[in-house]
Amino acid sequence: MKGLCLSTGLGTPRDSTGRAGEDFLTCPICLDPLKEPVSLGCHHSFCFNCINKTWATNPDRTCPICRRRSSKDRLEVNFALRELCLSFSEKMKDKELEVKDLSFQESKIKEKKVNKTKFCAFHPDMPPLFCLDESRAICPVCEFSLHSQHKVLSGDKAERKLKEQLQTQIQDLKDQKQSYEELEQTYQQLRQHQEEQTVECLSQITDVFSRLQEVLKEEEERALGALSSEQSRLTHSLDVELQKVREEITTLTNSIQDLQNNLDTHSFLSAATQTPTAPLLRPQPKEGLLLNQAKVLGNLGYRVWKKMKSFVTYSPVILDPNTAECSMHLSQDLCGVTHGPPRALPVVPERFTNEPMVLGSEGIRSGQHQWDVEVGDLPTWDIGVVKKSVDRRGQIYADFNYGIWCLWHGEGRYDNGYGQAVKVNSAPTKIRVKLDYEKGELSFSDANLPSQTSLLTHNAAFTETLFPYVSVGPAAGAKTKELRVSGAFPTDLSTDSQRLAKAIKTPPTLAAKKTQRTPPPPPPRLVNLSKTPQIPFRKPLLPQRTKLSDPPPPPPPPPSYM
Repeated sequence: MKGLCLSTGLGTPRDSTGRAGEDFLTCPICLDPLKEPVSLGCHHSFCFNCINKTWATNPDRTCPICRRRSSKDRLEVNFALRELCLSFSEKMKDKELEVKDLSFQESKIKEKKVNKTKFCAFHPDMPPLFCLDESRAICPVCEFSLHSQHKVLSGDKAERKLKEQLQTQIQDLKDQKQSYEELEQTYQQLRQHQEEQTVECLSQITDVFSRLQEVLKEEEERALGALSSEQSRLTHSLDVELQKVREEITTLTNSIQDLQNNLDTHSFLSAATQTPTAPLLRPQPKEGLLLNQAKVLGNLGYRVWKKMKSFVTYSPVILDPNTAECSMHLSQDLCGVTHGPPRALPVVPERFTNEPMVLGSEGIRSGQHQWDVEVGDLPTWDIGVVKKSVDRRGQIYADFNYGIWCLWHGEGRYDNGYGQAVKVNSAPTKIRVKLDYEKGELSFSDANLPSQTSLLTHNAAFTETLFPYVSVGPAAGAKTKELRVSGAFPTDLSTDSQRLAKAIKTPPTLAAKKTQRTPPPPPPRLVNLSKTPQIPFRKPLLPQRTKLSDPPPPPPPPPSYM
């Protein structure tokens, strides 16, 4: 351990040069000038904080240089050494200020840089070792015993190993960067595809609502035309009846005038005896002269919706184009699919990449469901349900072990997807699929047969979301070119249908006409011609009679001529 006296307590430096003084007043741990120096029993000196931090991990309280156990329980600052350090630091600063030669200053700077690269100030010529556990260089003399349980390599081997690790990290980062660049390109493709989807959806939405608006316009014009025709007919009938009433009023007015004239002549008594006494019927308004609003407005929204129902199509399963494999071509209404040339589609997590499949857009988690698949005479297809977690990247088979329950057709035969043949008497052109989630039952039957006898039934304990799926091969020479998903239109008004029916309200013009309708004229007041006219005529307080021959009310007292 020669040379260790260079930084002992207050010992004399090995020479009087500035370099020796600097080494003497340098902490062996931090390699900086001593700060608040303390001296151990072995006369080695350290910074107060440095030795305390070292002993915090070394309960034996040994000297980091000579490994001797310290006899001091309490460390105290060596004030004499501290003053020496301060004095030496000031002298070194003054000396550096006096240096005028630039070449000398440059050499001093280089020397300091070289000194900083040394791993140990006491053994600068010893090649350092490298501790892999702590990832730092160590002095083979001073610190080797502290790392006896660690994995230690020579400096050259450690350098090569670290360079290899750095090269590996650099390559990993380059690969990661390339992955993100590819992901950026994928997102750009997704944006372009999304814009194309938006344009296509916008066009189809516009077309559908244009057709629906045409139907609504036609129905509105038909309803308004029927209303106008009915109003014209009723107006004509009412005009005819009014003409008859006016003629009767004229006749009665003349009769009244004749009788009034008789009151002023001498033949009053004879004229009174000649007045007809036959009972006269009180005229009543003719029925059917008011607009039948119940017929015009009743269930108007439903009737329009029913008309639209024959115009639109319905399918309980809508196919999701984002899941379609590149050879699966979907129709505009997303209910039909054909097998065609592969297309360049963005690869997204939900899309199948190796199997020609497409899923329904809505998952099934409970309840009973039913839909039809029109297969026609297509030579190859399979239909059924898949679980949500089905592998969409690798190669899969129509087997429940892969989370698929299906009916498969190909090579002129039918099977259940895992090799067991399904007996079919006649080739069905439309397959009805029924799913009872709670019961764990999936069945297939011929939708064109009234008996609905099951062709195949799967029984399983479903535990996750299921999606309807279809797969179709090339049509080849088949008459049917497209496999379609369909279903019976709901017999009751669904929520959307009810909302649509409520939205189709009576046109505002009809409401305005209803509020502006002229009330019918009051019935005419008739005079009892079988009795002497009473002047002035007063409306009887008793209930009105429908015939003049009904028992009359008590006659009023005779007038007084006094």
